[in-house]
Amino acid sequence: MEASIYIDVLFFWEFTMDLFLLWAAGRISGFQAKKWRLILGAFLSALCHCLLLVFFFPNSGGIFLSFGLLILGLSVAYLPKSLQNFVRLFFTALFASFLLGGGLNVLFTATQVQKILGTGLIVRPKLFPWQYLLWGVAVGYIVLKISGKWIEAHIRRRRDFCTVYLRKNGKWTEGRVLIDTGNGLKRDGKGVIVMEIGTVLSLFSAEEGEKILGGEKDSLVPIHYTSLGNPEGALWGFVAEECRICFGEKVIKYNGLYIGISFELFTGSYEGLMPPCLLEEDDL
Repeated sequence: MEASIYIDVLFFWEFTMDLFLLWAAGRISGFQAKKWRLILGAFLSALCHCLLLVFFFPNSGGIFLSFGLLILGLSVAYLPKSLQNFVRLFFTALFASFLLGGGLNVLFTATQVQKILGTGLIVRPKLFPWQYLLWGVAVGYIVLKISGKWIEAHIRRRRDFCTVYLRKNGKWTEGRVLIDTGNGLKRDGKGVIVMEIGTVLSLFSAEEGEKILGGEKDSLVPIHYTSLGNPEGALWGFVAEECRICFGEKVIKYNGLYIGISFELFTGSYEGLMPPCLLEEDDL
C-alpha cells in the first residue's frame, strides 16, 4: 500500500527541524545570527527541499542533497566571512543533526510516543533492531574520541570563547577569540583585542595588505608593549570603526576600539585573544 505524504505537513516539519539545527549550530559554535536570518535560512532550505522532492527526486535526494540544503541554510543565516568559520558551522550542524536524529529514533522506537499524534507515522520496532543501537553507540564513541579536542574547545569550554565581528573601511570580518585573563593591554581606557593577521587582512585594501605583508607598517598604529621576544617594544594594529562581541545571547558593541595584530598564528582553535574587561564580570 502506498503512503500519502502531504507537502504542507512535510514543509512544516522540514522548516521546524532546519530552524532548530541552524539555531543549535550557532549556539554551540558561538556565532550570532539575527532571528529573521535564521527564519529565512530555514524557510529557503525547507522550500527547496520540498520543490526538489516533488519535481526532481520523488524517491530520495541522497546525502549530497541534504548537505547542499544545509549549506544553503547556513550561508543565508550566518554569512560566514571565512572558510574556516563556515566549516566550523557546518560540522557543528551535522553534530547537532546526528544527536537529534539518533535520539528521536531511539525515543520513538522504545516508547512509541509518536502515537499521541496518531497512528499514521509509526516507527515499527523491526526497523530499528537492537544491533543498530550497539553500532550507533560504538560509532558515537569513536567519533567522540577522535573529535575530543574540538569538543573541548567548542562545547565543554564554550564559555571561554566568543565571536568578534570587526568593521573597517565598510568591510566586515569575523573571528573566534579566546577570553584571555592574562591579557591586560589597554588603550584609551579600553581593552585591546589581538587578532591574527590572516583574519583582519581583508579589512585593508589590496595595496595596504601587500605593504603589511611586506613588513611596512605605514597604515598601522603602534602602542607600547613589552614582552619576551618583542624587540620592537610595540604592538602594531588599527582602530576598528565598529566591534561586535557575541557572547552567548548577548551582543556588546564598541566604536573606535583598538585591534592589535599578531603576525604569528595562534596554536589553539581560535583566531584572537580578548581581555575579559570588554565583557561584564557577571558573564564570566
